Amino acid sequence: MNKLLTICFLTFISLTLCAQPEDYEWTAPSNNSSESMPCGGGDIGMNVWVEQGDILFYLSRSGSFDENNTLLKAGRFRVSLSPGLDMEHFRQILHLADGYVEITDGQLSVQLWADVWKPVVHVDVSSPRVKQSMAVTYENWRMQDHEMTKRECFQSSYKFAAPKGLKTFADKVVTTDKGITFLHQNGEETIFDATLTQQGMDVVKDRLYNPLKNLISGGKIQLRDMVLMDSIHGRYASADYDGWMYVTKFPKRTLHLQVIMANVQGSEKDFSDAIAATEKKIRREADREASRKWWNEFCL
Repeated sequence: MNKLLTICFLTFISLTLCAQPEDYEWTAPSNNSSESMPCGGGDIGMNVWVEQGDILFYLSRSGSFDENNTLLKAGRFRVSLSPGLDMEHFRQILHLADGYVEITDGQLSVQLWADVWKPVVHVDVSSPRVKQSMAVTYENWRMQDHEMTKRECFQSSYKFAAPKGLKTFADKVVTTDKGITFLHQNGEETIFDATLTQQGMDVVKDRLYNPLKNLISGGKIQLRDMVLMDSIHGRYASADYDGWMYVTKFPKRTLHLQVIMANVQGSEKDFSDAIAATEKKIRREADREASRKWWNEFCL
């Protein structure tokens, strides 16, 4: 009898833990990034929201640490569509079983998803009745070296023991007619070295692995059939940023952009090679099916 009760209890717990809640659905856009919706897959995370008609998302990836061991966001992405969303019929849905966010008005649909098996983010726009023009802006707030405030130091591993004048260093952004490459590259000296000195371990330094040394993290935004229209400077959430806007050459009923990410310890060529290697493996429809299958089976 006790065995039967135990089996029934464990079965109930398993079913409860694995039960999928209903999709989350919003019927109004957000005021700012604090009202964002999570989305991700594999080691990629996004915060997605719609603000004043624009679709925005922050992007991050596990392991993208700077020289101070701060986990960096890769940047902010802004997608503007014309004619765009009908806000009277606005819906933003987190499809939990399939692992993606959809923004729609019943006619226009924008789906954002991350490949579970590759470090790639996709944005798919579908507008069967009306051709859409799209502007995509990459926004970065680390274009200059920045001396961190006392409060900002807590995002690093120094916490309250940060040295005076601690800086987070600038990113590098390269624009071409095919898209944008963005990266943060650590130098030879990092918080790893400071920690060893503080712990009196410099004598064994050459035998220890430094995961931050020469680490490059970032990605490439691929924008087919789009041209660089403008570079801008703005301010969002009390931080200045630089942005680069690409626009479609001509309106289309289906539009797509993808962001390929990479983390490597080495040179910029090693970083570019890693991006190129991932690009060769992309099979968008098959990759989406494989990612959705993983989400569907996650609790089974």
